[in-house]
Amino acid sequence: MRRTAFSFILLIILTTCCTNRRSRYDAVLVEIDSLTEVDADSARVRLAALGKEMGSASEKTKAYYDLLRVKADDKAMVKHTSDSLICKVAQYFERHTDDGHLPEAYYYVGRANSDLQNGEKALIYFQKALLEDSIHVTSHLKSRIYAQMGYIYLRNGLFDDAIAMQQLAHFYCQQIGDTLGMRYSSEDINTIMTLAEKVEISEMPKKEVMMTVQKLNAQVRNQLLHHQNERLQTENDKRTSITWIVTLVALAVMAVAAWVVLRLHQQIKERKEKTAGTPQPRQRQFYDKEISELLTTHLYNNKVLKPADWQVIETRLLEAFPTFKDSLYSFYNLSETEYHICLLIKAEVSPSNMAKLLATGNSTISQSRLRMQQKVFNGQGTAKDWDNFVLSL
Repeated sequence: MRRTAFSFILLIILTTCCTNRRSRYDAVLVEIDSLTEVDADSARVRLAALGKEMGSASEKTKAYYDLLRVKADDKAMVKHTSDSLICKVAQYFERHTDDGHLPEAYYYVGRANSDLQNGEKALIYFQKALLEDSIHVTSHLKSRIYAQMGYIYLRNGLFDDAIAMQQLAHFYCQQIGDTLGMRYSSEDINTIMTLAEKVEISEMPKKEVMMTVQKLNAQVRNQLLHHQNERLQTENDKRTSITWIVTLVALAVMAVAAWVVLRLHQQIKERKEKTAGTPQPRQRQFYDKEISELLTTHLYNNKVLKPADWQVIETRLLEAFPTFKDSLYSFYNLSETEYHICLLIKAEVSPSNMAKLLATGNSTISQSRLRMQQKVFNGQGTAKDWDNFVLSL
């Protein structure tokens, strides 16, 4: 009896010690993570001193430790000579997405490959980081990702794409009040514009540059699609061939893209026919890459839009149409759902896709549009008339 009691007490003591050690490691690593942002050299020294103790640490702690090693080296301007360590870290966090470190791990895989002059692989991991549906894809991380993508496009002579990426980096720096980042991105934009003017005269013709852009972007999309389907195969062991999955998904994506383009053309044609001979406010064509990627990703994964997603859509739309929200509410005090429907109308999303993004039925979307039209216009008009009205604001 005494031996049993002693063994039980000893087990409790050992468990408590192990738990306390893990907690101490976690707290120290979080502290070093913060230090890395302001003093990468000091962070590297502390990580080196902590390395001897990592042998007894958990797999989770080791993964976080290795991520910080790569991060501190990157912040200290130490050039990456291999991506093997950070790829292992990313693979761990792919299996443990709740830890929240996966988007940043993807970013540093991209940084390592950028240093290794493997631009295509770097772009794939940068885009994977952006597509992670996580609150950990912060505006700060987005600004760094877009800036790095801009540098890769610049190295390939893709000046228009490089400028577009730096503009996105500037936008996200502005979102978080990062004045230093805004200054760097502005300087990069000016530098790229200057280079573009010089190269346009004596080097690669504009047509050839565009062909290069299209080819590189196609390679990035295809490789990203391949990786996404590998993850899908792991989750569903009933699939017998990854080749079939890639083929089927690729065909489905192309079919959806073709249908969306056809539908948009039909809607534009119908609006023109319906409003022929009647003076209408000039409608502005609107396209935003971030909104397009966000909506396409959610539709592809059958996910509804979250509050953070609505914030992004509203911010980007109001940048293009500053008076849109005020004008809309001046006619009628909309509910939150009605306002979300109007945002999707302004972004030229089809009713059927609205239903998917809001997790409701097509009939509910039609009835809501019709109800708003009749409230504003005294019972007259159709749901399509409401779409035309919203597009005119």
